Amino acid sequence: MLPLLLALLLAPPATAGEPLRLSASAFGKPVEIEIRDLAREAARAAIQKAFAEIAEIERLTDAERPDGRLAVLNAAAGKGPQPVDARLLTVLARASDFCSWSEGAHGPLGRNLYALWGLRAPAAERPDAERVEEAADLAACGGLTLDPQNGTATLAPGTGLDLWGFAEGHAVDRAVEILRKEGAGNGFVRLGSIQRGFGPGPSGRGWPVDLPRLPGLEEPAGQIFLVDRSLAVASQADHPRRSTETMTPAYVNQRTGRPVQGTLAAAAVTDLGVDAEGLAAALLIAGPREGQLRLGSLRPRPSVLWFLGSGEGPPLQVGYRWSEVSWK
Repeated sequence: MLPLLLALLLAPPATAGEPLRLSASAFGKPVEIEIRDLAREAARAAIQKAFAEIAEIERLTDAERPDGRLAVLNAAAGKGPQPVDARLLTVLARASDFCSWSEGAHGPLGRNLYALWGLRAPAAERPDAERVEEAADLAACGGLTLDPQNGTATLAPGTGLDLWGFAEGHAVDRAVEILRKEGAGNGFVRLGSIQRGFGPGPSGRGWPVDLPRLPGLEEPAGQIFLVDRSLAVASQADHPRRSTETMTPAYVNQRTGRPVQGTLAAAAVTDLGVDAEGLAAALLIAGPREGQLRLGSLRPRPSVLWFLGSGEGPPLQVGYRWSEVSWK
C-alpha cells in the first residue's frame, strides 16, 4: 500500500474539468489510472479507491503471502471445501473456464509446474520428464471444484493454485468497477501490459495504446484505440521476478508441462481485462493454428495478433479478426 499512498501524495494538483492521471505500482509493475470527466477531488478519491482495490486483489491472489487467501487455499488442498472471498472466487471461476476452453493448456492449477520451471523462484536444475509429467497431471482442470452458491473452493490433494495469467486482468476490472461506481464515465486503467479504456477517451476515438516493441522489430508493433475494450499482451519476455536466467520460461503449457516454443507474443483485445489476459496467455501457449480453431466458440468475439519467430529477425504476424481493432 505504501507506494500507492506515496503516488497519491506526490501527484500534481489538478483543477476541476482537467484530466487527472496518477501512477502507482502493484504486482511488481507500474499502474496508471486516468479520469477525464470528474472534478478534481472526486477524481482523486475515485482513483484512490481503485488503487486500494488493486492492492487488495494483489493480496488475495498472491500464493506466496501468508495473509493471501490463495496461500490459505493451497495449504488446505485435500481438506474439503474452503470459504473464499467473492472477488477471488470470481477470478478462480474465470480461470477454470479458460482451463476447460484450452483443454488444460492454461488454467489456475499450474503452481507445481511453475515451481519446476522456476517461475516464482529460481529452479535448482532443469526438471526431468517424470517430474514434469507428474506436475502436469496435478495441473488438470478437475483438481479444482468451485461452489459459487456456498462461496467455497475445493482443491484435490497435492494440487496448488497460481493465478499467473489471470490476477492482473482481474485487478484491472475491479479498478474499473470502482471508478464507474464513483461516477467516472471516461477513464483508463493500465497495469503492466494490461490496459482497459472506457468511455470516449481523450479525443472521442477511444483510448490510444501502443503495442510493445518485440525482438526483431525496430519500432513498436503499432497503436490501437480501445473503446470500452481491454488489451493484454503475453510475451516470452514476461516474468514475475527479475532474472538474468534466459532459460527460465514465463509461460508453460500445463497440458504437456513444457515451455512455449516458436511464439514470441500474443496480443488479445476483448471486453474484460481478465479475459484479455487469459486469452493472451492461452493463445501464446497454443499458437495460431490451435488457437484459431478454439476462438470461434467465444462470445464476444475477441481480436488476436500472434508474433511468431525466434527473435532474431522480424516476427511473422498472424491475426484473427485483428482488422476489426480500431487503428491509428
